[in-house]
Amino acid sequence: MDRETAVRSQNLADAVPFYGEGAPIPESRDLSAKDDTSGFNAVVILLARSWPYISPQVLGRWWMPGVGVEERVAELIRGRGYSFVYMPLLVTILAVLFPYCSIVPITFEYPYNFLFSLILLAVIFSWPLPNLTGRIQTVSLVLVVLSLILANMIAIVLVEGLATKIYTGTLSLVCLLGWFVQIRIVPTGVKFRVRVGSHLIYYYGLEALKGLGVLFIGLVTAEIINQSVLQNEPLMPGLSALLGYPSMSAEALAVLSEAQRMELRWAPIKIELAWFLLLWPLDIFLLYYIIWVFQRINHDLRLALVDQWHKLSLRHHSDHRVGDSIWRIQSDSETVTHVLKVLGELAVMLVNVVVTAALITILSPLLGFIILFTLVPTFLVARWAMPRFRTRSLVQRIANADLTSMVQESFRSIKLTKAYEAGERSQANFEDDSMIAFNAEYRNERLGFRVSVITESYSAVLIFGGVCLMALWSSTSQPTFARELIALAGLSFVVWNLSAYQWTRERYEGAVGLIVEIMRIWGWAQDVAMGLRRVFDILDMEPEVRDKHGAIPFKKFEQEIRFKDVAFAYSPERPVLDGVNLVAAPGTITAIVGPTGSGKSTLVNLLLRLFDPDRGVISIDGKDIRDFSVDSLRKHIAIALQENVLFGMTIRDNIRYAVPDADEAKINEAVRIACLQETLETMPDGLDTMLGDRGGRLSVGQRQRISIARAIIRDTPILLLDEPTASLDADTEHRVLENLREWAENLDSSKRAIFLITHRISTIRRADEILFLESGKVVESGDHQKLMSIESGLYRSFVRAESGDITLD
Repeated sequence: MDRETAVRSQNLADAVPFYGEGAPIPESRDLSAKDDTSGFNAVVILLARSWPYISPQVLGRWWMPGVGVEERVAELIRGRGYSFVYMPLLVTILAVLFPYCSIVPITFEYPYNFLFSLILLAVIFSWPLPNLTGRIQTVSLVLVVLSLILANMIAIVLVEGLATKIYTGTLSLVCLLGWFVQIRIVPTGVKFRVRVGSHLIYYYGLEALKGLGVLFIGLVTAEIINQSVLQNEPLMPGLSALLGYPSMSAEALAVLSEAQRMELRWAPIKIELAWFLLLWPLDIFLLYYIIWVFQRINHDLRLALVDQWHKLSLRHHSDHRVGDSIWRIQSDSETVTHVLKVLGELAVMLVNVVVTAALITILSPLLGFIILFTLVPTFLVARWAMPRFRTRSLVQRIANADLTSMVQESFRSIKLTKAYEAGERSQANFEDDSMIAFNAEYRNERLGFRVSVITESYSAVLIFGGVCLMALWSSTSQPTFARELIALAGLSFVVWNLSAYQWTRERYEGAVGLIVEIMRIWGWAQDVAMGLRRVFDILDMEPEVRDKHGAIPFKKFEQEIRFKDVAFAYSPERPVLDGVNLVAAPGTITAIVGPTGSGKSTLVNLLLRLFDPDRGVISIDGKDIRDFSVDSLRKHIAIALQENVLFGMTIRDNIRYAVPDADEAKINEAVRIACLQETLETMPDGLDTMLGDRGGRLSVGQRQRISIARAIIRDTPILLLDEPTASLDADTEHRVLENLREWAENLDSSKRAIFLITHRISTIRRADEILFLESGKVVESGDHQKLMSIESGLYRSFVRAESGDITLD
């Protein structure tokens, strides 16, 4: 290894420390907490704004007989005359029918008092759902959902017997039925529609069933081990029948024998094994399913982002690096898939903390106060850390976007890099950007580590103090706080003992730990929000060129194209055109010439509405082109760009890029006019020859002729050619121009106009009208002979300079 390589390797190693800040990020590319402009509300709004891209996977779409699945996303509750008026009545009947038929006991003892109260609440608020709108409907929906969730939890956890579980489950399914199947009464009968494609509902429904299954299996195994195996108590009748041990039912005997206990000890193992065999394929399916759903959400956001980029004018694209756009599409848009994870985990954790804190407070208000006190240092740390999470996340994302731009620009300029032996310099620049991106991410992770150390430290102290208090109370059998509430909650801890200590310690540690975990998840939410911010920064941009209200389609060109006092500037300090006036009639070729930077390409870009003029009017047949829809206008204009952009596809596909359904006759005609036959004969597969990236295996002249063919095949009334023959030899140029003139003089010649931007005198002199631009103004216009007759004329001087012949006239 030479000394230079060794020094560079050491410098790179020093930039990646084991601990510490690492190499500093340049001040121009760094942000501090003072630069943060997003507070709590802004983060919540950014997360909420992802709903339009998540909602299709929640709300799904409607399937209707004879119509199929609609393209539009389904309504949240009801709409378009469809409703679920049958649902409240059906829920009410079932809610009364089960107790009336003695399927479930009619009693208001605990826990049935809670269960029936929740069911009554769900029944009452199910009626406004199909009959009212607005806030009342939304509140009713929330109350029905919460009531049924809590009722099902009580039925599963606190109530013995299968009937009550079927009761609450049936009511829940009927409510879901109203959401999934809706009807509409019409004079001819009843129409219905079915909600399909609600993938997130399907997924979380399966997850809920899996969770209930885990809870049920846990309760069953605990019942078998604690009550039957260890304490000789017989099985509950329903459980004994379910497990296949009817002889061990409480209805058959009072106490289990030793042999029965030994036989029963294998039951939990069999149950767990059966549950594992059922759960294993389900877990694999759910993992695949949620990845598929999240990718659909990400896909929708990416499509919206790319669609927005297509709508933005070239003024925006010229001021932004390509790598930044790639990073926003590829990486920043991915953060939308994390929104549900963040919000879901935060919601579950908050509910667990509140419920656990409430139960612990019943046992000891002091422990409840300690849990509440945990919020104080948590809020203080969050106030310090969250702005830093946001700014460091932005710096990290911008640094990675810059690195992507560096890679893209390096590959695009690889020929130039090799020609000038600039590989080492290019490598050094890449290493610098790579280290900045690495250290930006490293700083972000290091901040998360610091916050974790702080929160884990004070939470450990608070947990230790609380556990010591519980141990002290248990050792002296201190009475618990609210005995009546404890009994109401279904607990039996009247005094502090070993059982109370173990139960409370687990939940106390869990509550304090969850508060710290909420802090971690909220820190993650800042990164998600910053990714969404970079996405919505683009989506919120108003396209500079867009259809005006009431825009009409452009259909034909018959009279003239007119520029009247047109002015344009890319920025206030960069004026390009100033008061341009020109007229182009059908059947003519207009050549636009002038020195570099005079605004020639900008002029034709304005006609194509890649930009809109800052002043003046561009009209076709007396109609301002801004009155036409953008798509219809561009559909009738073809352009051969100066850059000769080609794609990594076949020559055939490059030619018909703008007309994918072009037939062979049109392709062959475009090939003939562009004089591509000889080139195709040298290709191994002719028109089906695959090109490399940007057509790198072709000469500039060959690429230019493919670009001309691509413009011709559109067969539009307006053709824009930007330096169309600059890289062609004289003979090929002559043949291409003759073919173009012949093409322009076909049966539709009265409807076609051609604009040429060129420096080639042989091309210019064939034009019907020549416009000479200087400093953004048309200073001379006319045909070749007229302009050459102007003594000391700018065009005359231009021709002499280009031809090298001062006697040329």
